[in-house]
Amino acid sequence: MRSRSDLSALAYEILDREYPALEALYREFHVHPELSGQEEWTSRHLAGKLRDAGYEVTTGIGGTGVAALLHNGEGPVLMIRADMDALPIREETGLPWQSRARMKDARGNEVDVMHACGHDVHMTALVGAARALAALTFSWKGTLMLIGQPSEESASGAARMIADGLYTRFARPDAAIALHVAPELPPGYIGYREGMISAGGESLDMVIRGIGGHAAHPETTRDPVVLAAQVILALQTIISREIAATEMAILTVATVHGGSKHNAIPDEVSLQINIRYFKKETRDRLLTAIRRVADGVARAGGIPPDRLPRITILPESVPPMENDSVLTGRVAEAFLQTYGPDRVRKIEPVTGSEDFGIFGMGDPPVPICYFRVGCGDSGGYLHSSSFAPGTSVIRDAAHALIIAALEIQKDELTAKIADEKLK
Repeated sequence: MRSRSDLSALAYEILDREYPALEALYREFHVHPELSGQEEWTSRHLAGKLRDAGYEVTTGIGGTGVAALLHNGEGPVLMIRADMDALPIREETGLPWQSRARMKDARGNEVDVMHACGHDVHMTALVGAARALAALTFSWKGTLMLIGQPSEESASGAARMIADGLYTRFARPDAAIALHVAPELPPGYIGYREGMISAGGESLDMVIRGIGGHAAHPETTRDPVVLAAQVILALQTIISREIAATEMAILTVATVHGGSKHNAIPDEVSLQINIRYFKKETRDRLLTAIRRVADGVARAGGIPPDRLPRITILPESVPPMENDSVLTGRVAEAFLQTYGPDRVRKIEPVTGSEDFGIFGMGDPPVPICYFRVGCGDSGGYLHSSSFAPGTSVIRDAAHALIIAALEIQKDELTAKIADEKLK
């Protein structure tokens, strides 16, 4: 049977033909980044491109979410997801299409915005795959359900789309796939893994409350700035002294906010904290230890019981994500046969977190396969101001989505038809 190699070559031909338009689309997405929950322009633009490719498109799902369907006879429903949101980071790539966008964040602060996590690549690859798969309907059967997901960076968009009836208003997928660009892999390489593929993550807001006053009379205050510094340092020993070295655990204090004047000790200081883990037991130990450390430092600093630190776990928290072993094995085998063993690697679980796994939850669960596509020439790492993947990753990512989709949507009849058409 010749169909896989011939279809792969045909997919490359289509993507090569579409490449100038796709590269232009990528630059459009890149210079118009939007923060989580605010992807208005992005949603409209992505929806328009998918509609132009022949898909039935619905917008406004769970906020700014997009669903695009293409029916091609009886067969499985395959969901392919791309995330849409950007990050509050000032871009410093120096590219001609560098983002200079600014927006107000959820707290009302005006911030610089850039696509520092490759979501512009993901959306462009989705459009490329959509166009190619629409031209290759002779080679697959079923329904394609392409998703533009908002608010991945706040780990809330997938849940909101499902709560808004994604699976009841349209279709419950038989399988779901997604990809992410990977600076740690060389360009053109694919990384996959059955089972655990990414860490769980929790985001916490901690407010350390003191008693403010004049900087000239600190003895009349309980300085929350000093307490915050002590809490930050004390938190660092949780990983090294309370979590076994064989377990993965990360604790990061990412922001510190407090005070407004040189000579005024504030009443409170706010910390934003993030943890990562592979096991729920590790998560529970981390959260318990964070509370104990914060309360202990506050009590030692003379803070009364009614003003101990206030800790809030945010809804942008997600559990570890696990790939379906059977589905991922099939997709990985298709990658190996298409790209060869030198370009396809079984990778270790990544410590980043991802809410794509939410699409797989439920009763019955939806089998998911999440994989990574190398962009090691990016000049930076994810979430950095210098992150700029080479545009060749667009074709690599789109082609990988096509190969995975053709593997999942194939049956004996369509394989025979494809062979005949490709002779």
